[in-house]
Amino acid sequence: MDDLRFEDSEFTIGWCAICDRDVLTFMGEPAEAEMVARCVHCEQRVTRVRVATGEDLPQHGYGVLEDGGCGRPDCGGGRCNRGGTH
Repeated sequence: MDDLRFEDSEFTIGWCAICDRDVLTFMGEPAEAEMVARCVHCEQRVTRVRVATGEDLPQHGYGVLEDGGCGRPDCGGGRCNRGGTH
């Protein structure tokens, strides 16, 4: 099985009138009468909901920061102490 690449991952975006832009969304509480997409920033209901891939996110103002580490397989959490910051 091939590994899923971030660029191919799917995210739900929609238009938030409060934030005045396309935003990432989450589905509202199951207790609501109907499931609605909500803004991850202000929790308002969004419109024009659609799917975007990871490759599309920068055009909507989102990105991913990846910590490259030092290259050691056990790097992370400061265990290798390279440069003093991780």
